[in-house]
Amino acid sequence: MDHRIWLNGMEVFFVPGTVGLHICFDKRGREIEVLDVTPVAQGKYRIEETPIFNPCIALGDIIRVEEKQGIAYYVETVQKSGYVRYAWLLSKEAAVSREIHEFKQRITEHKGRWEQIFGGLLVIHLSKHSGVDVEAEMALILKRFEI
Repeated sequence: MDHRIWLNGMEVFFVPGTVGLHICFDKRGREIEVLDVTPVAQGKYRIEETPIFNPCIALGDIIRVEEKQGIAYYVETVQKSGYVRYAWLLSKEAAVSREIHEFKQRITEHKGRWEQIFGGLLVIHLSKHSGVDVEAEMALILKRFEI
């Protein structure tokens, strides 16, 4: 079950049982990212946030890693999350607007997840069968803020 907490003035999800895992997405060890994950089996983790260094992996995916010297090296995606991912770069005004707040509430009500990364990057994760027309709703918001 997801819980909401406040972190640095931003509302975020906290999933009980999550841990921060140092994950490397390249074989040379140059792109290490600390991600919140939930252990699901030996060497397998469910991703609980959007990775920056690997756009092919999304929130909710289950990945397999091999650990070496305290670093988890990505091996493969074992199971995709089933979410469709949408993302928009918002202006500061739009990012803190009532419209975005209400939109995020609708996503949550439809069992979706959302993230606001670096304040202005809004990422939505929603089942394709949710009944929410994400693109149409965001088009109206973007038009309102001339984005």
